[in-house]
Amino acid sequence: MIIFNIPLIILWFIASLVFAIVTIYFRVRKSPDGGNRMKTAFFIESNMTGYGPEGVRLTREKGYRAHFVARDPSEYEKVHPNPVTLADSHSVVDTYDLVKLMHFFSDQAPDAVIAFDDYRLVQAAVIAERLGLPHASADGLLNCHFKDRARSLTKGIGYSVAAVRVPLDDPGETSGVGYPCVVKPVDDSGSTGVRVCWNDEDYLAALHRVTAHPVNLRSYRCAPYALVEEFVDGPEFTAELIWDDGADGWRLLGFTKKLMAELPFRVELGAMFPYHFNSVADDEGIARVVVQWLNAVGHRHGAAHVEFKLVEGVPALIEINPRLGGDQIRELMRLTIGQDSIDLYTRLYLGLPPAAASPDARGGYATSLYLTPRRTGLVTSVTPPPELPAGIIRSTFASEPVQMNGIADNDDRLGYAISWADEFGTSLAIAEEYLASVDVRYAQ
Repeated sequence: MIIFNIPLIILWFIASLVFAIVTIYFRVRKSPDGGNRMKTAFFIESNMTGYGPEGVRLTREKGYRAHFVARDPSEYEKVHPNPVTLADSHSVVDTYDLVKLMHFFSDQAPDAVIAFDDYRLVQAAVIAERLGLPHASADGLLNCHFKDRARSLTKGIGYSVAAVRVPLDDPGETSGVGYPCVVKPVDDSGSTGVRVCWNDEDYLAALHRVTAHPVNLRSYRCAPYALVEEFVDGPEFTAELIWDDGADGWRLLGFTKKLMAELPFRVELGAMFPYHFNSVADDEGIARVVVQWLNAVGHRHGAAHVEFKLVEGVPALIEINPRLGGDQIRELMRLTIGQDSIDLYTRLYLGLPPAAASPDARGGYATSLYLTPRRTGLVTSVTPPPELPAGIIRSTFASEPVQMNGIADNDDRLGYAISWADEFGTSLAIAEEYLASVDVRYAQ
């Protein structure tokens, strides 16, 4: 005779049911809109400043799977955290080849396609548009990516900067816009190859530098042209904007004042946020011109980091970057206005509403300032003071020996510090004093 232990059977049944529910939950979490399929966001590469990994992290926090698509995963081995290993899965595809990307995505069912890297924005937009997903205008991105196109399309808006495109194999012996002028590649970023020229000798040297580096550090082959522009003197600013789906237009997050290295190279040494011009009316007037530039090039959706100067109060366009402001601008925003630009950006492509400003915002002003080499040579160590002084939020410095040959582009930096204060100028002074105390040692 078989005797059943009814309480034990019930307990076993309940335990099995709980186990099944937990298993299903972890295997197929509910999608953010309440569906039963776990949604997946595909990330096409990342920039090298950490925005991609943060985008992956924030997306996974929202209940999405993250799939990273990379041309060469080993490129990210020194990026911490590594977006390849941070994502739930990854694929190897030549992300510079749109045809191969289209073939890859023909077998996928993404719920979002996101790119942070300058050189993959267009590819992501084309793929997302084909799949009916949120996307920026590919034409607008192209017009921003190629600086000669942006210069031509924005002519007559604000102060018009004289410019001419020259082929690298026959650029001429002298500047077509006079001197001083600026020479830059038509489609590179990070201030790479940008130089101010005062005479024919400078001009030819700048063109030689551009010609000598046809492939950049991201293995992107630049177009065989240079843009020669009128040099606009004075402080440089940027406008940080995010697309607002609800208003179907651009939303200004604020202005940044850029801190630049000495000429002839246009290396960025830091940023201060937020910056306000002489009056609210001035801020609003400049913002209107910035939006007119974006409309002129056809850039819609996503983000914009627009560089400009003022000529007798009139905005003069330097460049339109159809992406988020890089380096530490995101952190400066979080400290002061409580807005996380990466979160706003990923939400936009995920089709989610923007989050409210963080209640932890401090207001005031924040500065990010870079430590640059005091001379050329092999830097063997960079040692900051053992404790952070008041006003310094955090700092990061090179941990390995590095050869420094001058300050020619944005890679020629040894680290940075982020500071905060109630007053605009004080935040900069705190950062300057701290960096002055950092001990930099060179090989003898």
